[in-house]
Amino acid sequence: MSHTAHVRGAAAYLDEAAAVAAARRGERAAFEWLVRRHQPRALAVAVGVLHNVEDARDACQEAFLRAFRGLARFDGESRFSTWLYRIVVNLCIDKLRHKPAAPVALDDVAGVLAGDDDPFRAVAGLELGGRIGAALATLSEAHRTTLVLREVQGLSYQEIAAAMRCSLGTVMSRLFNARRRLQALLGDEEQPLARAA
Repeated sequence: MSHTAHVRGAAAYLDEAAAVAAARRGERAAFEWLVRRHQPRALAVAVGVLHNVEDARDACQEAFLRAFRGLARFDGESRFSTWLYRIVVNLCIDKLRHKPAAPVALDDVAGVLAGDDDPFRAVAGLELGGRIGAALATLSEAHRTTLVLREVQGLSYQEIAAAMRCSLGTVMSRLFNARRRLQALLGDEEQPLARAA
């Protein structure tokens, strides 16, 4: 019996690729490890896109269920997280098509991010959250999703392109236009906070 086969629990899945391989073999603990690892960020992406925490939770549950059922089709060419975010984004966009988005404060998004204890970010979210949430709601689905993946989740341009199935140039264009639109809507309100940092 190999050491990996003998060891069980979280310690056996320090590497994401190993956890995916174990989950494909039917090890439930491995998939549970993947869920624990990616749930906070997946939920933050969904909240940022859907602007509704309950809808976001539903979308994440469905995304993890689809990921579990589709593990055999996961090709491993991209990271598991990128593949998962693609599922989350697609589900969120489907939900948006059936229900109009409502504004959400940034502190709602920050509230689902694990370990975010930056007091400046919390204050900035409280002061600007409502206006930024309303401004985000005016963006198209594609622009809002791209912006959330980059600014809230910190995904690279390549990861966003993979998650949204578009070119790198499209990601850059969407980010440029989304930022310009937000800046126009918000004016210079965010500048005093930025200088205070």
